[in-house]
Amino acid sequence: MAVTMVKAVAVTGDVIASSKLNTAERKELQDRIESFSASFSKRFPDLQLQQYRGDSLQATLTNNRSQALSMALQLQCFLIAVNFHIRLGLGAGEISYESKDVITSDGTAFQQSGPLLDDLKKRNELIAITAGNEAFAAEWQVHSASLNFLLQRLSAAQAEALYLLMQNSTQDEIAKTLNISQPSVHQRLQAAGAPVYMRIIQRFESTVTLL
Repeated sequence: MAVTMVKAVAVTGDVIASSKLNTAERKELQDRIESFSASFSKRFPDLQLQQYRGDSLQATLTNNRSQALSMALQLQCFLIAVNFHIRLGLGAGEISYESKDVITSDGTAFQQSGPLLDDLKKRNELIAITAGNEAFAAEWQVHSASLNFLLQRLSAAQAEALYLLMQNSTQDEIAKTLNISQPSVHQRLQAAGAPVYMRIIQRFESTVTLL
């Protein structure tokens, strides 16, 4: 079904070192991504997420495109918590052709996000955000660098706590879920750089809808 210029953020992903995963690990990875997609879609039903080739994914958000970076970082944390890692390229733009399968849709959002993966592989980084707007792209090169610095140092325990924080859980609620003390939660979040993540997410939410 063709559509005309629907604003969106496309997310293109590629699991790192997927060829080294055994059958059980591949099943765990697939199940985890499917679980994440189902959970996030309950809050933001415009999420379209599809896995392909077993180790790659394509996703879009339209009405809730301001939540795309939060979604991407939550997915990063959800996977890092069990020692999987994924590269994600986010492209803000438009969907000019919508297929029933998101991987065969097209538009500037996809054209922005897809090439980012090649750049991420070359730089050995985990996330990048861009758009056709030069000012937006320049600013988000800086924010992407900050996010990569933090993500590459994120432990599984920190990722677990950060994921719950990004879902608006309080530190007391996180402590109860993880069966640890509130001071331990605070320590994990501070070590992870949680305030920086949250400020960058807020900045994305306030700027992407202006494109």
